[in-house]
Amino acid sequence: MKILEYLKEHQTMSVMDICTHLGVSRDTARRDIVKLVQEGVVNRTHGGVASPQLQKELASYQERLIDETDSKINIGLVAAKLIHDHETVILDVSTTVQAVAEQISAKNITAITQSIDIVRILSDRDDLQVYVLGGYLHVKNRLLYGPSVIEKLREMRADKVFIGAAAIQSDGLYYPFEEDAHIKKEMARRSDQVIAVADFTKFKTKSVYRLDFDYIDILITDQEVPSEIEEILDQKNITVICSEINNKLEEENKDE
Repeated sequence: MKILEYLKEHQTMSVMDICTHLGVSRDTARRDIVKLVQEGVVNRTHGGVASPQLQKELASYQERLIDETDSKINIGLVAAKLIHDHETVILDVSTTVQAVAEQISAKNITAITQSIDIVRILSDRDDLQVYVLGGYLHVKNRLLYGPSVIEKLREMRADKVFIGAAAIQSDGLYYPFEEDAHIKKEMARRSDQVIAVADFTKFKTKSVYRLDFDYIDILITDQEVPSEIEEILDQKNITVICSEINNKLEEENKDE
């Protein structure tokens, strides 16, 4: 079947991809998806289907929350300091962005997100406003998704957006699902400054859908960036902040 052949090469396939490559309607594409899921040869995603192998490689949100905890906290601490009073910020769905939300000290900000965990974290603050990008609930990944998310983003403007990444390679940031990349692009378009936050492990992994470095202004990570990627970031005029180095400098300044 053509869907399975496509998945062998690309690992994921959206409903729109199925319609385009097979020349069928969305209803037919959905029926094909249901049949393949029932046969157990693909896994259903919020944007289409994925190969079972990819799904094994993608840990759930709660599992990722445990990984590299200290690194994410340090990154979040540095990133949160970039948020100033009275700003409007978009907070992407990401365990590292969640660490940013946990450490926001700025007051009277407006936070825009589709992450139900970030909504929970910020709901304890009475000195800021939270706007939730509504859509369908994806329980495993702890987010709201669907066309309404992008439609609502197109009506907004923010001072900053904080986005995560599943992987970082020499030509950009990568995500496991096509809709992920589309949402990140729209968030970037709607923001004056785009700040990517990702721990060093993301430079050692791979994913499927790309967000070009041209969208990024600042990258905050926890260790020095691999030299080959650092050179590209420099050419793109992307500011790289290493939380480990930054926090050490602050500690040294305190001791003086």
